[in-house]
Amino acid sequence: MRDEDKPFICYRRGWSMNIKPRNVEGWRQFGLWLAALVPIVVLFIWVMSLRSSPALTAVYVLSYVAAMLAWAFNMIRWMLARSQVIDLTGKR
Repeated sequence: MRDEDKPFICYRRGWSMNIKPRNVEGWRQFGLWLAALVPIVVLFIWVMSLRSSPALTAVYVLSYVAAMLAWAFNMIRWMLARSQVIDLTGKR
């Protein structure tokens, strides 16, 4: 994929990264990633509304946190692969 066609742009300075949508396609793909988050949140809200023991509640919360971390990690990797990366470290 050519840099001009990539839907995201990543500004990188050392370990710090800032990935932003670059065009309409980038915003559309970002919206799809956010839409994929909705079932996870709805399921968590539904499960937490059920009466359960404190141990089960802890399992539900830990499962939700693990799902959120996996979702965020995969989204970052996916967007980074489709980003034009601009290095701002200032090495000369």
